[in-house]
Amino acid sequence: FDREQALSIANNIRDLIGQVDRALARMDEGTYGACERCGRPIDPIRLRALPRTLLCAECKRREERAR
Repeated sequence: FDREQALSIANNIRDLIGQVDRALARMDEGTYGACERCGRPIDPIRLRALPRTLLCAECKRREERAR
């Protein structure tokens, strides 16, 4: 159980690091703050809450509904 938990935590950390790296790359590219799906600006409140987010709230809702 402890090993599985440690692996799960390590995977989550790796995913978060990847998301942060992608956000930093978007800053360098000048595309940070724009939704990757529709291109509209991501609400600044959403960016403050989730700085690594790639989607606006509407596109995220659509993505979650499709699952």
